[in-house]
Amino acid sequence: MRIVIAPDKFKGSLSAPEVAEHVAAGIRSVDEAIVVDQVPVADGGEGTIDAAVAAGFTLHTATVSGPTGAHVVATFAVREREAVIEMAQASGLGALPDGVLHPLDAGTRGTGQLIRACLDAGCTRIVLGVGGSAGTDGGAGLLQGLGVRLLDAHGAELPSGGAALARLAAVDASGLDPRVAGCSFVLASDVDNPLTGPTGAAAVFGAQKGASAADIALLDDALEHFVSVLADTVGAQASRAAAAAGAGAAGGTGFAALAMLNAQRESGIDVVLELTDLASRLAGADLVITGEGSLDEQSLFGKTPVGVAQLAAELGVRVYAVCGRTTLDDERLRLAGFEKTFALTDIESDVDTCIRDAARLLETLGARIGQEAAPDPEPVKHERASQAKHAATFDLVIRGARILTPDGTIAAEVGVLDGVIAAIEPAAAGLTGAKSIQLAEDETLIPGLVDTHVHVNEPGRTEWEGFASATRAAAAGGVTTIIDMPLNSIPPTTTVEALNIKREVAGRQAFVDVGFWGGAIPGNTAELAQLHREGVFGFKCFLVHSGVDEFPPLTPDELEDDLAEIARFGGRMIVHAEDAETIEHAPQRAGAEYRDFLASRPDAAEKTAISTVIERSQRTGASVHILHLSSADALPEIAQARADGVALTAETCPHYLTVAAEEIPDGATAFKCCPPIRGAANRDLLWDGLLDGTIDCIVSDHSPSTRELKQPAGGDFQAAWGGIASLQIGLSLVWTEARRRDIALQQVVDWMATRPANLVGLGGKGRIAVGADADFSIFAPSDTFTVDAQTLLHKNHVCAYDGMQLSGVVRSTYLRGQRIDASTPTGRLIRRQD
Repeated sequence: MRIVIAPDKFKGSLSAPEVAEHVAAGIRSVDEAIVVDQVPVADGGEGTIDAAVAAGFTLHTATVSGPTGAHVVATFAVREREAVIEMAQASGLGALPDGVLHPLDAGTRGTGQLIRACLDAGCTRIVLGVGGSAGTDGGAGLLQGLGVRLLDAHGAELPSGGAALARLAAVDASGLDPRVAGCSFVLASDVDNPLTGPTGAAAVFGAQKGASAADIALLDDALEHFVSVLADTVGAQASRAAAAAGAGAAGGTGFAALAMLNAQRESGIDVVLELTDLASRLAGADLVITGEGSLDEQSLFGKTPVGVAQLAAELGVRVYAVCGRTTLDDERLRLAGFEKTFALTDIESDVDTCIRDAARLLETLGARIGQEAAPDPEPVKHERASQAKHAATFDLVIRGARILTPDGTIAAEVGVLDGVIAAIEPAAAGLTGAKSIQLAEDETLIPGLVDTHVHVNEPGRTEWEGFASATRAAAAGGVTTIIDMPLNSIPPTTTVEALNIKREVAGRQAFVDVGFWGGAIPGNTAELAQLHREGVFGFKCFLVHSGVDEFPPLTPDELEDDLAEIARFGGRMIVHAEDAETIEHAPQRAGAEYRDFLASRPDAAEKTAISTVIERSQRTGASVHILHLSSADALPEIAQARADGVALTAETCPHYLTVAAEEIPDGATAFKCCPPIRGAANRDLLWDGLLDGTIDCIVSDHSPSTRELKQPAGGDFQAAWGGIASLQIGLSLVWTEARRRDIALQQVVDWMATRPANLVGLGGKGRIAVGADADFSIFAPSDTFTVDAQTLLHKNHVCAYDGMQLSGVVRSTYLRGQRIDASTPTGRLIRRQD
């Protein structure tokens, strides 16, 4: 069976590619034999670039003028000599600084600059997706961005915005980029309004951009004047374009495109269906699944799901719809072309929860669709089990009553072939293997953990830690993949040369798989794209002194510059978010009292820095990740930023979840870390943040040092190195506390394996699923042990948890189906997977 998944975005929640991916994951969880083809689509507005990229276009970025003149970073997509632009990225409401509306002076110059960037890329056909503009300037700014001069009576160029057009005296088109003449333009829009009058751009759409009744009248008159003056340059074409359907789209941008770019207006959904070649992708399909966040009356008029349904009907393909919610009754849905409709509100009545947990809920809906769509799923499963039973012998078979899979803990047999999980079959399926393991009654097979925050420190500070000792400790703790931080090694990983040095050192002594973060420091902006091409997973920066002089912090402006560069090539910045100025003004008292150290790194330092990161991310469009979140005060702002569409993720660490400031004895510098461990009430709120999804994952921030640095004379917290070593016992620490809070092991593993793997794009890690790497641990959740720092495998036997009794014992760990023996390094160096 073949299913095509062709949804639009779920606005405010997930992009169209993300919707397609989660529905597909749910379907595959039912039956891997179902062929799923993901074709995310859009209606010509927001999300069109996502659809184009999924269809094989390459993403490009350009820094252009935003609607008020401030620079913004906008993306466009290119395939061969064709480009796709979303004008809202450069000139939309979402690009307004601080969201403040500017109905009279917001312009579209940046959209013209985006067109020039496409021309620079050699494009000769440009699809201009319009909608969501911040102003009503008739596309005047777009023309200015292409070299046209709009002059007042004194020969001065007009400023941006529709109101200024009232002073227009002449249009000088002599500077129009000559490449425009050799380029064809498509105006992707379903808006059929003319430019002016009672159904024009200002009258119909001005209010949503902040225009008052007086403003609307002023803007409409200014647009009329623009048409009359432009007629002196282009003749009757100006009045024809002004009256044409679509001229009023996006604050009149359609007018400029029709009048001076000779654009051809086409329905937005039709344009996207052509770009994605959906018709050929549907050929021979048994079912297409489409949808969007809300299926309502508007959906019936040119929106994505109905456009997909109409095409599918022409080709004789059945159509299901998925949505967040629908206000249409069953008859309206059927008439729209949807055989069945599945809404998130069918399984979760709270709309806010649907928005927040859309990914998980879509996978549940996908599983339901898979069960309904498959002609007879049970015989398929039995046939596959029979085939597996009689297949060639597996390298390894593991049998047990508790195999922890993404769908829950099941009794099963797991077959491993060539380092990959090749089969998961019901218990007693009879898989045969060259080696076999029967789990004990108290054991659970869990996926290998993925720890994306580990300081290995080699080369340069190998006396603190090294790849051999760190990866042995990782394996002993059930961790099969680590991503190494770019500091405290010498040299730090801020250049390709330094990365190659680190890879050479790590490659011959890694017991688990190892990847690398790059570093962002003042002056290395030009290195970031090169490091990205070399496969680093992203870039770490500090906003406060890092503790080592060779890795200095970024100022907020330097952060923004680097974010703009990272956004250009689609990277991620991971941030140690503490504000230097706040800490500078906090009391800095040396000594052994923990409360004095805690006062020196207040909650406000984290909250202020995270606000800075969010603000600069919004400006640049870059993906950002908050490292080692300590203060729960920042959780509401993180949640709001994500709801607002900021590409923001966050992590926390075992020490923040298992220890409280009230429990730390004075002089116990083994507990020093930055940001610091805070109070018990704060700890509870961090757990809440994990449970509600505001915090994405749990990683160790394993940051060891020598005993002398960690335990200075007199127990002085200010003098001690700030970092906690917990790589080997992180799972047990978190599980012990989670168990006390009645949180399931599957949830803990999701936080410590699946989600960190997803964060860095390692889809074959962090899960027990067919096709994933055979990385797992045999874990005894009810077994207990007492931490003995002297027996831990990291290099220096200093541990904050020495003497603590914990639940959960890792009895053995496997990497690609081979047991890690702590004597023969079998780990691989891994790279970011594009």
